Amino acid sequence: LLVRLDPNAIGDSLTAAEASARAASQAFEQAERQYQRMIKLRETGMVAMQQLEDAETQRNNAQSERAAARTREVTARQQLQRTEVRAPFDGIVSERKVSAGDTASVGKELMPIIDPTSLRFEGRVSADSIGEVAAGQRVSFRIQGFADTDVAGTVTRVNPAANAATRQVEVLVRFDDPKQQPGVTGLYAEGRVETRSAKTLTVPAASVVREGDSAFAWRVRSGTVQKVKLDLGVRDARTGQYVVN
Repeated sequence: LLVRLDPNAIGDSLTAAEASARAASQAFEQAERQYQRMIKLRETGMVAMQQLEDAETQRNNAQSERAAARTREVTARQQLQRTEVRAPFDGIVSERKVSAGDTASVGKELMPIIDPTSLRFEGRVSADSIGEVAAGQRVSFRIQGFADTDVAGTVTRVNPAANAATRQVEVLVRFDDPKQQPGVTGLYAEGRVETRSAKTLTVPAASVVREGDSAFAWRVRSGTVQKVKLDLGVRDARTGQYVVN
């Protein structure tokens, strides 16, 4: 239970609706009895056909009013039940936007609820690269405040429409390991989508020694340190390591 609204005004409306429904039911029962009497009198020729039709019209009008009164009663009872606002799922109240004494109008936000176990990474990819992104691809990203940890995820959805102003496309990523979820929403994060993969030898940037246009690294083999020339390829922007061709 999150919020309990003052039920007095709605309770009065329900009482009035119940009284109106009872009166409408009584009016219909009276009109129905009158209509049945008119049918019998008409069979004996003691009343005109017009009188029978008038009685039937009154009966039908009373029936419609009874149905409308019952609908108003049901609506008032439902509104009374809604004076207790309950959380739709287990979670945490992230912000309280109402206080005791405030008026809760229809459509007014009372308090947002966050489920810490259902966090996701929402990224944006430029239109030039979106053709390489698809659901199911692996994503590695880092979250502000948790920059020392590489988080693994998987693309679950690529928005079918680009943003009209930025021409970027939103990509939704789920956490592969729920334990890596930070438990805090609204943080900035930066990630890279793995569109292609290949197995190759890499060396850390700190191990590369440059001499002019050449690069080499030291290798230990059979207890002997050897100087090995390197043919370096691209550098992994995420790990900082160089690919050795």
